[in-house]
Amino acid sequence: MEIISGGVCAAKGFKANGVHCGIRKNRSKRDLGLIFSERECSAAAVYTSNLVKGAPLIVTKQNISDGKAQAVICNSGNANTGNENG
Repeated sequence: MEIISGGVCAAKGFKANGVHCGIRKNRSKRDLGLIFSERECSAAAVYTSNLVKGAPLIVTKQNISDGKAQAVICNSGNANTGNENG
C-alpha cells in the first residue's frame, strides 16, 4: 500500500475538516468530521448485522439508496445503539 500525501483530500474535488463539538469530553480532540465532494459521487456502505439498528444507520441507508452522495459526516465517541453497558 502506498500512502499518498493529502489524506482524504488528495483526490481532486474533495474537502474535509473536523471540529470538537462536545461528543468527547477531551476538548483538545476533534469528535466530528465532514468529508465533502464538490460533485455528487458513488457511495457505498457496510452495515451491522445486529438486530438493533440506530436511527443514523437507517437514515444513511435511505440517503444512499441510489448509490450517490456528496458528503459524509463522521463522529467519534458515541456509544453503540445496543451497547450492553447501557
